[in-house]
Amino acid sequence: MSGNDLSPPKKLEFTPVHATQKESQEPTNEIDKILELAKQMKKDQAKTIIPEEKKKPEEPKESTQQINTEEEEKSVAASKTSHELASILGKRKLCPLVEGCNSIDNYERLNYIHEGVYGQVFRARDRITGEIFAIKKAKLTKEKEGFPITSIREINLLLGMKHPNIVNVKEVVTGSSLDHIFVVMEYVEHELKDLMEHTRYAFSTAEIKCLMKQLLQAIEYFQNHNIMHRDLKTSNLLYSNKGMLKVCDFGLARKFLGTKRSYTPVVVTLWYRAPEVLLGCDTYTPAIDIWSVGCIFAELILKEPLLRAQTEIEMIDVIFKTLGNPTSTTWPGWKELKYAKNLQPKNYAGSKLRDIFLKNPSIGESCLTENGLDLLSRMLYYDPAKRITATEALKHPWFKEKPAPQEIELMPTFPARNDTSRETRKKIH
Repeated sequence: MSGNDLSPPKKLEFTPVHATQKESQEPTNEIDKILELAKQMKKDQAKTIIPEEKKKPEEPKESTQQINTEEEEKSVAASKTSHELASILGKRKLCPLVEGCNSIDNYERLNYIHEGVYGQVFRARDRITGEIFAIKKAKLTKEKEGFPITSIREINLLLGMKHPNIVNVKEVVTGSSLDHIFVVMEYVEHELKDLMEHTRYAFSTAEIKCLMKQLLQAIEYFQNHNIMHRDLKTSNLLYSNKGMLKVCDFGLARKFLGTKRSYTPVVVTLWYRAPEVLLGCDTYTPAIDIWSVGCIFAELILKEPLLRAQTEIEMIDVIFKTLGNPTSTTWPGWKELKYAKNLQPKNYAGSKLRDIFLKNPSIGESCLTENGLDLLSRMLYYDPAKRITATEALKHPWFKEKPAPQEIELMPTFPARNDTSRETRKKIH
C-alpha cells in the first residue's frame, strides 16, 4: 500500500489532548462529584473500621451461667483492633481545602514508576500504617474549558469499579490546591509488558490460560457495565506475585452510550487498535476492547506483538496482510467507512494466523491448538458486530481442553520491578 492510498487527517495522529469536542460536553463541575465521592469513601471506611456498638446481652442467671473463654478473647481482640484503627483514622491529616477529604501528606513518596498521558504514577508508603500503595497524580491543569474531562472521567470510573482483576482504589486525596488530586491505588509488583521484555521466563500454555481468563473476566465486567477501556495493552496490565492480573490506566476509558453517539477516534495504542477505528468509524462499540485482547493473546504466545507498524496507514496494511483483505461477508459495509472509500489495498488473500500459530517451532510448547486458533480468530474478526464477547470467550472450548488453566496460587513469582522507574529498568537491561 502506498502512502497516497489513504491520507487520514491530522487528528488521527495521537497527541495528548484532554478531550475532543465530541466528548467534552460533560459539565466541569464533575470535579465536585469526585470530591464528594472521596469524602463518602472516607466515611464508608470509618463505618467498616468502627462498627456500631451492639447492646450487651443480658447476663444469664448464675445458676446457668457458663463462661466461654474463647469467645471473650475474640471479643476483646476485636474491640482492641477497632480502637487501634479508630486511632489511626484520628491521626490522618485532612485536606484544609475540602472538608472530610484526606491529604496527600499522609503518604511518603518512595519512587517514581512512570508517567502516562494523563498522570504520573509513583510508589508511596502510608506514614501511619506502613502499607505500600501506587499513587497517581491526575493531570488537572486548568484551561479555558475547565478541568480536563479525561482525568475526571478516569477517577469517576475507578471509584465506581470493584473487581479482583481491576486495580483497586483505596481513596482520593488532595494536595495544596484543588487541581492537585491524587488517586491512591493498590500497589502491584509488575507490569506484564515489562516482565515479558526483561525476563527470560516464557509463560506456559496453562499459565497463559490463567492470564487470559483473568483478563477476560475484567473485560466481561466492563461490558456488563457499558464501559470501554479503549487502551488495553500489555503495559496497562499489572501482574502481582500472588498470580493476579489486574487492568489499570483508565485515562481513555468512558461509558458506552450506544452506537448513535460519536466518540473520539484518537483511542488505543496503534498496535492494539481495531480496524474500524483505523478506518475512521466514530460510532464504535466495546468490541474494540476485544480486538485489543486478541492482540494481547497473540503477544503472550509469540512473546512479541503480532501487529506492528509506525503509522495508521502502515497498520491497516499489516492487518490486511495478516488476516487477508476484508470482504462483504467478513465485514459488511466496511468500504463505506470514512478512510476506506479511497483505499486501494493490495490483494491479500486469506488469513496467515494458522501459519503463525499452529506448529510453529519458534514459539515452542505454547503454540495454539485448533481451539486456541479459533478463539484468537474470533477475537480478531473484522466485523465488530460478530466479534466474540468476553462472556462467550470465557466459555470457549480452549479453556476446557488440556492443559487446564493454571491455579492462580501456582502462578510464577518474580523479583518486584515497580520499585524502580520504568526508565531505570530499561537502562539496566
